[in-house]
Amino acid sequence: MIGRWTGAIGVFNLSKATKNILTIIVPFFAFGVVLFVNYLSGKDVSNLYIYSICVAILILGFYIGQQKPVRTLTIFGILGVLAMIVGLLTTGRVGLLAFISGGLCCSIMWPSIFALAIAGLGKYTSQGAAFLIMMILGGSIIPPVQGILADTSGIHLSYIVPVIGFAYLAFFAWKAGALLKKQGIDIDHIDASGGH
Repeated sequence: MIGRWTGAIGVFNLSKATKNILTIIVPFFAFGVVLFVNYLSGKDVSNLYIYSICVAILILGFYIGQQKPVRTLTIFGILGVLAMIVGLLTTGRVGLLAFISGGLCCSIMWPSIFALAIAGLGKYTSQGAAFLIMMILGGSIIPPVQGILADTSGIHLSYIVPVIGFAYLAFFAWKAGALLKKQGIDIDHIDASGGH
């Protein structure tokens, strides 16, 4: 929710200054909503305050990505890999927060994946988009793979599956961007004023 709300800022026709301000405020507001709802249910949320560091890293990723598909997907793919590796190499609260931070990275990837996958298809764009939507089925394959690994090797080690997934997405961004440039399409420099 935090990442998606932040990513949605780009959809609105706002001034650059307003977008910059909202890119800082919205993720912390969304995080505040999460804390508030948990507080209302009687949970102690003080142990989650440290997660604001992860939210700040998300914000930094948004600023570096600048809503450019190749750059954004690469950054969040690498951040996802780093978060999962930190989680794999640690235990306790640090490991938990690192694993949960993967969701921050995932939340903004789909618009970049979609833009990169259909760019340059020309008259085949609608068919390519349809196939891409059907390929969301991968979301029903990867979790059971991680589940099998969790059952056989332990939950902690099973997070190697998201490491591979995030690494592949960073590679995809780099490779797709390079292939599109060879076709004369620099997708990171196309006017995307309408948002993702």
